[in-house]
This record gives sequence, structure tokens and C-alpha cells, in this order.
Amino acid sequence: MVIGIIGAGISGLTAGRLLAKAGHEVTIFEKSRGFGGRMATRYAGKDNQTRLDHGLSYFSAESSEFQQFTAELLEKNLIKTWGNKFFVYDGKKLYDKDPNDPGNPIFTSVNGMNSIGKYLGRWVDVQTENKVGGLTYIGGNRTRKRSWMINFSSSHTFGADAVIVALPAPQAYGILSTTLDETNALRIIRQIDDITYKPAYSLMVGYGDRELPEWNAILCKNCKLNYISNEASKREDMQECSFVLQAGKQFTKKHQNSDEDTVIREMLADFAEIAGGWASSPDWHQLHYWKYSRAEKVMNAPFFELEDHEAPLAVVGDYFEGNTVDNAYRSGYLLARHWLDKFKK
Repeated sequence: MVIGIIGAGISGLTAGRLLAKAGHEVTIFEKSRGFGGRMATRYAGKDNQTRLDHGLSYFSAESSEFQQFTAELLEKNLIKTWGNKFFVYDGKKLYDKDPNDPGNPIFTSVNGMNSIGKYLGRWVDVQTENKVGGLTYIGGNRTRKRSWMINFSSSHTFGADAVIVALPAPQAYGILSTTLDETNALRIIRQIDDITYKPAYSLMVGYGDRELPEWNAILCKNCKLNYISNEASKREDMQECSFVLQAGKQFTKKHQNSDEDTVIREMLADFAEIAGGWASSPDWHQLHYWKYSRAEKVMNAPFFELEDHEAPLAVVGDYFEGNTVDNAYRSGYLLARHWLDKFKK
């Protein structure tokens, strides 16, 4: 089959890899310049040599499917165990141990989280900066070669036998809505319509050759920040002293319409309160806003699909059975395995 996947996050890339390795012709369309979704890496600092994971900083592996993939990434030296020095700030005091830590292994990237998306994308054709505007259902119309037409904002089209929508729920809703007159997509739309997301600001900051703090990361409570990552502690090369500060939900919502200078100033003030006065004056900073940072409500199934053998359509993502990287991977993986069995003839 010719399969078109909309969205180059972990779920879409995972489904694409398995289907492509089984012999299907897979093309993934991504509206941004990079792929990997929230497993993103920004290059900043002097000569853009500093790598910062400004989306997801680390992950754990709970499911057997993702544990197997994590072992593969470890073998390829794309990730490593990390986080043996996770501190906790309770709003008043910094502690060197999290009493609620379950003790599960934590993994992070060696060269940046985007390397995982790049690795998954080796098996498929990923076309970036291609924004999909909608779908046209062809179905059993034998005058056309393919069952679906993927329509782009640039007015060109792509014919596919099957389509996978691997986008945040609100964006998936918009794509599926374009097929309502032709398919039973309303059944899926009604279910994903209730999915909401926490927004989040990520502030990337660099301090040149300053000595690194002893902690890998700080989990923050009762303050504007939610999490602080010591990015240089991840890298095996000599990266400058740099951090990613992730704001909490309440602060982000309160300042959604604030100017950048206000957001940066308040986030740095909290960082300095936690880490020390030196943190208030970085050499450089960059701010990023994640509109769909993490799903607050999740679906109780690994994926959704239309029951149409002539025109397969499915929805996958990190809001199925959870809101983690593991859930995103498993959603794409299980959909791909399901289709490989369903359409093997």
C-alpha cells in the first residue's frame, strides 16, 4: 500500500517505520522544519553548538514494546541512563532526593532528543514544511488510483491507499472534519473532541564556561517553574553550562498573552531563587511556547480507526492510554502491527 502519515511525531514515525520495513510505501508529512514532535532539540549559544532538549528532557520505558525500542537505542548509543541526581524544590527549600521517586531507570539523549526522531525517520520519506489542510475520500471509486487524496495548504495533493493522522487531538479534529460528508469520521471526532492539553513555556538559557551545578535536574513545586534540566550533564562532549526551564500550567496560562520579556524575567527570577543569584543573568536566552505540551485527558484505546477496508484511516498519538513518549510509541506500534495483520493479504 501507499500510506500517507500526517505528523512526524514519535507515534507517526513509529507506525511508518514498521509499515515501511514490511514493504509498504510510506510518506510522512510534517508542517514544521524538524520532526520528532516534543522530542525536539534546539541549537543555540556560540556558533549554535549548544544542544537543548526544550520539549521532553527525559523518559522512562514501561511497556514491553517501548522497552525493546529503548534497548535498541541504547545499543546504537543514541540514549543513555541519566537522572541519578534529580533534586526537588518544594517552594522553599532544595532537597537532593525525591522521596516519591519510584526508582525506575530514566533515559535521555546523548546528542539531542531529535536524534531519536531522525533515527526512526531513516526508513521512510519524511517531507518537512508540508502543511496538510484536509483529506478527500475516494474510497471504492475505481476511476482513481488511490482511496485518499491528502490536500496541502500549498494546493498540491498526494494520493494514498491509507492515511494515518498522527497529530495532537485538536489538529487531528480539524483534518478529520474535512471528511465528514464522505465518511463516518464523526465517531472518532466525538471521542477526541474532549482531549485538552496543558500549554507550557520552555526557556533555554546559557552561561558560557561557568562551572556546572551538581544536579542533573530539579523537579519544582509551589512555584512558577515545573522542571529545570541541566542540559550539559547529558552530553558526553564539553557543552557550555546551559539549562531548560519549563514553566508550570498555571503560570503559562496566566501569561499566554504577555510579552516575552515579562515571561523571561519571571522565569529567570524563579530560577535564581532556586539555584542562586548567578542564574538571573544568562549570556543568552530563547523562549519557546508549547501549545500542546501534554494531554490532560487520554483515550482508553491505543488508537482509533475507520472500519473501511477500501480506504483505511487511523488516528494515533500520545493521548492514547496515557500522555508519555512510551504511550506515543506504543500507539503507533500497535496500529502498525494491527494493519500488518489486517491487510497482509
